[in-house]
Amino acid sequence: MGFFSSLADDGKALLTSTAWGFSPNEYFEVLRKFPHVLRHRVCKIKTKEEMEVDAEEKGPLKKTLGPVGLTAVGVGLMLGAGIFLTPGQVSIKYTGPAVCISYVIAAISAYLSCFCYSEFAVDMPLAGAAYNYIAGSLGEFMAWVVVSNLLFEYILADAAVIRGFAPYFAILLDKPSGFFVYDWTFGGTTYTIDWWAFGLTLAMTAVLALGAKESTTANTIITITHVVIMVFIIIAGFIKGDSANFKPFFPNEQPDQWKQVFNGACIAFFSFIGFDGVATAAEEVVDPAKSMPIGIISAITVVSIIYILMSVVLSLMVPRNKIDPDAAFAAAFEYVGLSWAKYIVALGAILGILTGILMGIYAPARILTSCCREGMLPPVMSWVGPRQTPWVATWIIGICVAIIALFTDFAHLTDMVSIGTLVVFWFVAVALIWRRMHVPGAPKTPLRWANELLHVFGMIGFSLGFVLVWTLPTYNTVEDDDGVVSVGEWKDQQYKWLIAMAVLCAATPLSMYFFCKPAYVPAGYKVPFYPFIPCASIFVNIFLLGQLSVESYERFGWWTLGVSLLYVLYGVFAAQIKDDKRLSSTPDLADPSHDVCEKPSENKADLDVPGALELELAATKV
Repeated sequence: MGFFSSLADDGKALLTSTAWGFSPNEYFEVLRKFPHVLRHRVCKIKTKEEMEVDAEEKGPLKKTLGPVGLTAVGVGLMLGAGIFLTPGQVSIKYTGPAVCISYVIAAISAYLSCFCYSEFAVDMPLAGAAYNYIAGSLGEFMAWVVVSNLLFEYILADAAVIRGFAPYFAILLDKPSGFFVYDWTFGGTTYTIDWWAFGLTLAMTAVLALGAKESTTANTIITITHVVIMVFIIIAGFIKGDSANFKPFFPNEQPDQWKQVFNGACIAFFSFIGFDGVATAAEEVVDPAKSMPIGIISAITVVSIIYILMSVVLSLMVPRNKIDPDAAFAAAFEYVGLSWAKYIVALGAILGILTGILMGIYAPARILTSCCREGMLPPVMSWVGPRQTPWVATWIIGICVAIIALFTDFAHLTDMVSIGTLVVFWFVAVALIWRRMHVPGAPKTPLRWANELLHVFGMIGFSLGFVLVWTLPTYNTVEDDDGVVSVGEWKDQQYKWLIAMAVLCAATPLSMYFFCKPAYVPAGYKVPFYPFIPCASIFVNIFLLGQLSVESYERFGWWTLGVSLLYVLYGVFAAQIKDDKRLSSTPDLADPSHDVCEKPSENKADLDVPGALELELAATKV
């Protein structure tokens, strides 16, 4: 009865202004000074202490996870439907047997990012992950825009994962893969309806809302079983594989083989979406300093090995033109005469899909909770239930996933997914570098400001330059009047520019190492080989972003415009009113916020005061 009583109390609270962050009078009070408030909020950097206070006010999450459970969260997130569907689709559409190279490239990008995430996760062990990291380094507005795109990516990826359940469940019952779905035409548009995806999503959401420990324990058990099945598939695949299927390694008909491999890596990256979900669980980890790096790096290692080996096995078992895009591994075992093994594959796929959707809702619910704590969305969405789970955020994510999965099939969803995650990984790497260079409130000379900005923007600019040289159509191919594609007129000069940009990209972190000494170094886990790894992460993520389709950028642009308007019309007001209330309750404290846009100090006396940094940092304590 206590659980339902708590829900009833929360329902009554919905009628009050506290559920939405402000009253009408408070809204109009901020509106009077809107230009000043907007400038302040856009550049506002959140301190770790402020984030901890917000977590305490809204209700902290229960600490239940250790290294094994944390690793299982990451593996469960990443080893979903992607392991059974994405390798086949990448091989058919882009790479042929070279699909394994695409997965190596995608894994490298994920590895570089996971080191950056580990440093932040140990230093800021709170729900929200990337939002907290970017808000604590680059400012509130940038964090909101970037992480809102990540939330959208999670919802789309979850819908894609759960859409893989019905085909494999049909195979398990010895039915055609399309047995449980049907087409429905409405308004001239045909939708492939999947009620299994809809119902299972809501069921998994209910499990998550009941308790983090119960859901993560179930995930650990299912994930271990799933990995055992993966090992069986890999061993059986190598035994039944034929090296002749690996020839040609690159498809003959592709005019630019490596470009196809990198395009495939962007789709393969869909399979790694979710490792940052391990970082979102930091607030529920018993010993973050020890467990977070182990959990993040272990999850990436396990998943990378399995994905690469699985893609090799698929190419050995089946020629490219015989791969079934809807059930690649099940069809592959039938092709090599092991029809009975397709049932084991189907069972493994189902287990992976269940853990994928379970953890795929778990992670964005924590991100959404963090955004609501910061005032970007109504506080009602961050309410923590009787079992210390963010039950409102969990149900919001689950319902959105269920509705999208009901109407949209896997292929359409995967084409829309990777861009937001790559952008987040890129921003986290930039945020780590800036945080190491720039301590908010610490006095700095204009020369140091210029030096830091030059190096950061130089790394970004040279990486963009390399991508432009690589991808611009005039450098790669031309098409004549008869539709024949041939090498472009500037192709002979392309390699010179590529070498020049690559040298500049490599020289920038080297220069940063000697001329941009860190102003802040965390006490716990640190990114190894700083600044080379975060700079490499910037380069790889920008390069992969350069391979995505125009449609992906259009979707990204419209969504970014929408969330920016939401920030201006709601987030600015709610966040400012929340901070004003906190300051009014503690009038003896100075405003703890700092602007990333603050002007460099030109007062030499300020720069020479001993202990100025320590005093400034002490003033930020809440």
